[in-house]
Amino acid sequence: MMFTYYLRKTLRDKAYIFWSLAFPILLMTCFNVTFMGPAKGEVDFKPVRSSIIVESEGAFAEQFQNILLELADAEKVKEGNLGYDHAVVEMIRVDSKEDAEKKILNKDVEVLFLVNGEKETIDVKVGDGANMTTLMVARSITESYRRNYTIVKDATMTAPDKIGVVMDSMAKSISVMKPKSTYLGDNENSSNVYLWYFYSTIVMGMFFNVTSGIHTVFDIQGNLSGYGMRTSVSPKKKSKILLSAFLARYVVSCAITFFAITVMNRLFHVPLGDRLPQIILFVLVGNLFAMSLGSLFGLFTKGDENQRDNKATAFIMISVFLSGEMIVNLPGLLEKFCPIVNRINPATIMNFAFFRLVHYPTLTGFWLNMIKISLATVVFLTIAILKLRREKYAAL
Repeated sequence: MMFTYYLRKTLRDKAYIFWSLAFPILLMTCFNVTFMGPAKGEVDFKPVRSSIIVESEGAFAEQFQNILLELADAEKVKEGNLGYDHAVVEMIRVDSKEDAEKKILNKDVEVLFLVNGEKETIDVKVGDGANMTTLMVARSITESYRRNYTIVKDATMTAPDKIGVVMDSMAKSISVMKPKSTYLGDNENSSNVYLWYFYSTIVMGMFFNVTSGIHTVFDIQGNLSGYGMRTSVSPKKKSKILLSAFLARYVVSCAITFFAITVMNRLFHVPLGDRLPQIILFVLVGNLFAMSLGSLFGLFTKGDENQRDNKATAFIMISVFLSGEMIVNLPGLLEKFCPIVNRINPATIMNFAFFRLVHYPTLTGFWLNMIKISLATVVFLTIAILKLRREKYAAL
């Protein structure tokens, strides 16, 4: 009876249903529309219509022009290690910078490379009609070239006798739109980094279940809500009421996550691998962690129920942002400059657990992350239970 009551109460909470279910699905829809092929791992593309303007001559500019010519030759691309059977770029002749910008406006040119050989810089301009694939191709070409050119310069100083070999292999070392991320996956089974956005969104939806923990606390504590007051003077055992309220919300939370994962896999074709038991465990533990964390927000933060929900939501958004929900390479930057953030940020830990579960050949990293989350859950629940058992109500 009590379980059914709390179940209905949870399902009637429109704000909770929106943030934990509707919002993640809407966000994944936006990712799917924005990333299209790349989000599904389909990194093939038509040759990018490109032009180059050399603002000042120099070895840097000359070699970059040679690289673009190599990438515009379908036969040389096929013979290389880029993994494509067609040219990467299609070079469009332009007479001046103004001519190039005009062609960009007319969508005859998608990307304009402005190369300064003296300063050794490359500025990239793209048209309004450029899609995500075009941006990634242009970015990967320029970044790979800068990196390889630095190697050439170093070789000139340290091993001048081998400069010819290095120069000959330079074009073959250009990476174009590689679907793997060094940090997200450093093995051959790593996945397209765009998928990180989808997995992170699932974790974000689970984290919004923090509010369920807050609402459970408010349903039990007499000094916080009218219903809690009635519950406190009820002859029913408080432990039974607490368990019913917690389980009802936990069941709904897990059901919502399973539904969101199904939508992600079936509708957006994001891979889930073949480790179904571990995925089920991940969902069960993840939602339990979120609710246990929410119970601490409900017990130890100040304000009414809405104010505590808002504080928890702010924490969730910061945690999710740091995990790479909006900037996919942010965890990599944090790992380099401030690794402790990745070690203690719950969203990052959950994201890596999910990503490694789906894409890594072994489960070592997954289990380590799950142990961290499980231990935190036990600690949070223990604190919450001890706090609730010691509550005394001065005026009911």
